[in-house]
Amino acid sequence: MENNLATFLADISVGPEQFYKNMAVFPLLADQSANLEFITLDEALAQRNLVITEIDETGQVPELKVVNNSSQKILLLDGEELVGAKQNRVLNVTILLAPNSETLIPVSCIEQGRWSYKSREFSSANRTMSADLRKKKTQSVHNRVRESGSFASDQGEIWEEISLKFERSHVPPSPTGALSDLFEAKKDTNKDYLKNFSPVDKQLGLAVFIDGNIAGVEFLGQHDKFQLLYHKLVTSYVMDALETADDISKEYPPLSPNSITEFLAGAAGANMDKRKSVSLGWDIRLESETMVGAGLEFEQDILQLSLFKKENGRRTGNNERPMRRASGRRNSILR
Repeated sequence: MENNLATFLADISVGPEQFYKNMAVFPLLADQSANLEFITLDEALAQRNLVITEIDETGQVPELKVVNNSSQKILLLDGEELVGAKQNRVLNVTILLAPNSETLIPVSCIEQGRWSYKSREFSSANRTMSADLRKKKTQSVHNRVRESGSFASDQGEIWEEISLKFERSHVPPSPTGALSDLFEAKKDTNKDYLKNFSPVDKQLGLAVFIDGNIAGVEFLGQHDKFQLLYHKLVTSYVMDALETADDISKEYPPLSPNSITEFLAGAAGANMDKRKSVSLGWDIRLESETMVGAGLEFEQDILQLSLFKKENGRRTGNNERPMRRASGRRNSILR
């Protein structure tokens, strides 16, 4: 698996920067993609091939039941938001569901103040948990994996971090503490950001900078599916960028391609834990002094990978350089 990851990352090149306010996105490109047929969560729900419910009438916070009624494999992404049933949840790990299968999946609650049925089945919110929250969840899942082999998270920490995110975003507390209410409050500003970012040919991933610092890297190992999930992934970072979007008082140095290539090289050399996934494939856990990441490997292909810069002091790192929108945009292509 180490060779698979190193080979995958070595084949990545960096495309031209896309920029808006305090957020920059660099496309990560590759000629080849995974040779696997699968559909996404949203595609499966639209086709009525996937049913997601509480595990029983009583329900349990950290698990849901998922029934794949199709002959297709279905990819569920770490951090994808599921709304409805007794409370909204997000996935703790990336899962490739086997065809015609029933699976219990590990999730975290993102709506602390509700435990009553809103619907019998879950639907997709068509977004993922914000990147900063996913980073913290990834770290807590790492800890549980080491301690017990479980893919559970630190639920108390997630609730606390959601509360702090409302506060940092200057949004009044939600009656049920639902993260979806924060997304709703920021939806118009989120759209302003999204208009400035779009996928390009041969793109398999993206590297995101917020306030001049690398925030994270996302990969999906198939070109077509990455296109479908692009804005869902970008929105995850927009929700973090909005916290400091109004701070445009300082200049920032040009973003260097070396910071991306060095970050990817660090991921290739990070400590790695590989174990059987919830359904098909292998769960990947990566960690070093500076980064934490998780993903999914199937038949020697990297299907999904998320990498986050570890916290060191403030949320976006020690060397924070608040961005401001320059009068002229850089348009160099990084390789």
